[in-house]
Amino acid sequence: MSGVLGLASPVTVATAAAQTLADLLGARGLDAANMVAIRNTLHIDDMSSDFRTLADVIDANALPMLDRMQDGPRVPHGSLVLSFAALDDGRARLTGFRRFLMRREGIVPTDIVYDYDAAHLLHAFIARAHTPVFYDAFDEDGLGDLIGELVVQWPQPLERDIVAASDKGLVTVT
Repeated sequence: MSGVLGLASPVTVATAAAQTLADLLGARGLDAANMVAIRNTLHIDDMSSDFRTLADVIDANALPMLDRMQDGPRVPHGSLVLSFAALDDGRARLTGFRRFLMRREGIVPTDIVYDYDAAHLLHAFIARAHTPVFYDAFDEDGLGDLIGELVVQWPQPLERDIVAASDKGLVTVT
C-alpha cells in the first residue's frame, strides 16, 4: 500500500530496512548458507604513515589484498566471500564478491608480493600473524550493482570479523 505521493508507507520502509543479508542474497538466487562474510578493519600493528586508517587502505586500492591475508585458515578453500569495509557504528560496506582459494602455507600470491605501494601491509601482517595464510581471489557475478552501495549492520561482537553470510545478525541498512 502506498502512502502520500506514492511513497512506501512507514511500515513497508521499516520492514525493508530489517532485511537480512541472507534474504537479499536469496532474492537474487544466491544461497547465503554457502558464503562467508568478512568485515575488514586495519589492525593497529599494520598502521603506518601511509596507512593510518582503513580509508587510506581503500584509497590505495589495497583492500582487496588485505582480506586475502588471514591469520590461520579462517576461510575454507573454495568459499564464496562477501568482503566488507568496516564503517562507524558497527556497519560495513560491501566491497567485493569473490571466490577464495587457499594457498599452501608460506606461498604469497605474486600480486600481493609485488604491490610495492602496499608492501607495508604485507610485511606488518607477516610480522604479527601466528600462521599467515594467503588466498587467491576470483570475482563472482551477481552482486556487481551492490559493490560500494550495500551497507549492513554487523552482528555483535564486532571482533567476529568473519561470519557466515547467513548470520541473522547481518541486516541491511538503508
